[in-house]
Amino acid sequence: MAKIRYFSDDEIRKFFDAVRKEKNVRDLLFFRLMYRYGLRLNEAVTIRLEDVKPDIQHPIEIHIRRLKGGQDRHYPINPDDAKLLNRWLRKRKTFDNCQGNPYLFITKRSVTSHMTDVLVKKLHKKYCELAELAREKCTNPHAWRHSCAISLLMSGKDIYFVKNYLGHAEIKSTLVYAEIAPPEWKKLSRDAVNNSFSI
Repeated sequence: MAKIRYFSDDEIRKFFDAVRKEKNVRDLLFFRLMYRYGLRLNEAVTIRLEDVKPDIQHPIEIHIRRLKGGQDRHYPINPDDAKLLNRWLRKRKTFDNCQGNPYLFITKRSVTSHMTDVLVKKLHKKYCELAELAREKCTNPHAWRHSCAISLLMSGKDIYFVKNYLGHAEIKSTLVYAEIAPPEWKKLSRDAVNNSFSI
């Protein structure tokens, strides 16, 4: 099994400080959504405008379409992310090619498509380097999904909550995070899995 790479709280702060200094609202929103909701890269880049409700006066929910097993997921967006979303939507409207493009995250060159995986990986590497993070953590944006899982576990969420939050089809996919948790949490996760209740 490949080593799971995730960011510490301090590394997360440094990364987002680096993004803010670049003053790119799209990138800030994109990586915040990846981290906060544990999104896979292909889930994040394919979010459509219809998957969010761009109205700050009402609860905003983000719809993540099933792309790899599991089920569609819906997350309420917190107020800070909602404000950031609306800032990006206003900025997005200034792009000449925004009309007719169904995706939330676009570039000025993408007429009918979304940000590419290649671009996201370049941006991830760029901001990691600006934040002076370890090189091995700069290669794969999937580290944000891992970081989300670890943060949830460390905040006291149980293994089944994390499974459903990440949209895992099977609990074994979530249990890999138990192996890098503190010893006392590992025992709790094993005890929970040994219980015979269904999800």
